[in-house]
Amino acid sequence: MAIQVETFYIGEREFTRTYSDANRYVVRDGVSYSEACDPAEFGRTYTEGDIMEDDASTEAEDEYAQAGRILMGVEE
Repeated sequence: MAIQVETFYIGEREFTRTYSDANRYVVRDGVSYSEACDPAEFGRTYTEGDIMEDDASTEAEDEYAQAGRILMGVEE
């Protein structure tokens, strides 16, 4: 599992799509992206970063936190 780079065209202009097949962010210059699409002539390279959290698990964690605040009387 690693960084994947795909080439695609919009009209006659060539672009690259860079992403991780390991559900990780791709990182360039300290900035993390879920995927990156760049004009091919830029020649940008990326490294793998942190694992991306699943939105569903983040939502469930938020719901548990809210339930805990309600049970503790902090929130109604």
